[in-house]
Amino acid sequence: MNTSTSSGLSSVQKACRILATLSDPGPHRLSNIVGNTSINKATALRLLGTLIDEGFVTRSPDDKNYSLGNEALVMRAAVPRRTQFPECARESLVRLAEISGDVACLSISCGSHAVCIAREEGSFPLRANYLHIGRRLPLGVGSGALAILGWLPDEEIAYIMELNRKALERFPLVNADLILREIRAARERGYVLVSNVVCEGTGGIAVPILDEHNRPIAALSSTALSTRLVTRQDMLANLLRSEARLIQDSLRWRASPFVASTVKAVEVADADA
Repeated sequence: MNTSTSSGLSSVQKACRILATLSDPGPHRLSNIVGNTSINKATALRLLGTLIDEGFVTRSPDDKNYSLGNEALVMRAAVPRRTQFPECARESLVRLAEISGDVACLSISCGSHAVCIAREEGSFPLRANYLHIGRRLPLGVGSGALAILGWLPDEEIAYIMELNRKALERFPLVNADLILREIRAARERGYVLVSNVVCEGTGGIAVPILDEHNRPIAALSSTALSTRLVTRQDMLANLLRSEARLIQDSLRWRASPFVASTVKAVEVADADA
């Protein structure tokens, strides 16, 4: 989500910003929503009221926190019919967590941000609580978000970095120069390796998941103590690459015209039965 100034945005765009920030588990008081979206308080209140009336947002009478409402849940339930994430990556996440012992995550690209949509816990007693399902990070912050950003064309990287200029202020250990250096290093080695960026003492290793046009649409990552990553980075990198290829093959197979037509025929037959 772009957290630069909201001047010039339509009401629909501002409402989308509010829904996007509410997709993170929160908590979400009005002050948090205003700070995360750069929408002024009066406008945010008005839009939140409309979203509550329409069922997309709810507000707790106890702590006054806002959260996504039932209409948002209905939309989420409809998504799997049109996309293979995260189902096609589930087995890869489980294998990655079992073999590495660390936290395995799948993040997807959402505008100028990356969002964790699935994770599996490993056996090692580290709980990367900062990377929970629904966590939204600017592209470039954290291993998965950096893997998505780093495999985009240079002109798109520059554009996204400008969009996220204000959002990066929330991460004192990150700056634009560091992100660009890490991108160059990641392209040379073929994977991302970062430490002490989002949380002191921990780091992540990640690879992009590419579509049929070799554009990054997601990232597969492993999060662990920084010392564990450095000593096992070759093994982890090979494991991540192998699982990413399996996910890419699954996505491309499911998207093939033959598979699509077969699935459609089955749906029609089921409907007629």
